[in-house]
Amino acid sequence: MSWELRHINHDSSDHEKREVLKFWTGDYVWATSSRLSVPWGDETYGFVAAFDGSRCVGTTSHTISPRGLGILSQVFTDPDYRGRGIATAMVDETVGIFRRHSTKAAYLASGKEWVRQLYRKFEFEFVGAMGRRHGFKLTLEPAGEDGTLFRKGQAIALRSIKPDDQGDLCALFNAGHDCVVKHYALGCYMGSYFEGEFYTLRRMEETKGYGSTILDGEETVLGLATILPSNRRHENHKGILDWLVHPEYHDQTQALLDNILNRCELNVLDAYADTSEEARHELLEANQFKQIGRLQDQVRIQDDSFTLLHYRSLL
Repeated sequence: MSWELRHINHDSSDHEKREVLKFWTGDYVWATSSRLSVPWGDETYGFVAAFDGSRCVGTTSHTISPRGLGILSQVFTDPDYRGRGIATAMVDETVGIFRRHSTKAAYLASGKEWVRQLYRKFEFEFVGAMGRRHGFKLTLEPAGEDGTLFRKGQAIALRSIKPDDQGDLCALFNAGHDCVVKHYALGCYMGSYFEGEFYTLRRMEETKGYGSTILDGEETVLGLATILPSNRRHENHKGILDWLVHPEYHDQTQALLDNILNRCELNVLDAYADTSEEARHELLEANQFKQIGRLQDQVRIQDDSFTLLHYRSLL
């Protein structure tokens, strides 16, 4: 075997950090570079990487929140090294890291069936899909079951999003809910979780008008509301409101919205709802949002399409 596995984190050499970064683009480069420089809050983050000498030939990253909810991501093998068992070895070691850190549950997403077959070998179970992109969960402890993470009757608090919330938010977005999938062109998530969404929120934290509110429970995050300012120069007074609350805590949605709307610095807020989302329509109207448009078949994912109602509030 000409390759070996190495653990790469913020304490690793500059050369090793550059090597695990070379396969990635866009926000993944920014987020990975940042975490390999200084950890985000109290999360655990790093890579199981395959090296042939000084050359990185494969990567798998792990993120573990302070409350023990994990993400497996950035799985890639250099094309010249495929078919040698590298991906299997990296995923196996990463699952071992989750277990050694007492991770309750771990999540991932994959768009290719042959890769999903690999994850099923490690007992990851399908939890939902956005077109070809499928979400999976590996429950490692009884405390990681949704019935425990989102059990009724938890003490709750409202706070802003934190840098080490990603694992907990992944649990929320991969739990059962009836929200519409994310539509990137609208700049809102509408219930579908991807790492890129969390990175977008982190990068906007210093932007005027940005806002976030977490509905925090005893076990994990139970809800999230955000205001994303428009990135168009002539629309610096506008933003988009979005939220997701676990079904067991729907009755706390208004408190979540009150918290974020009362602190809003913008003059105009837009929001979107699928035509089937009656509860969302009612909440928007109760908060003085008025329907101003209908986006017919605006969201298209393979054979599925969604029609959204466009709402606006003048603050």
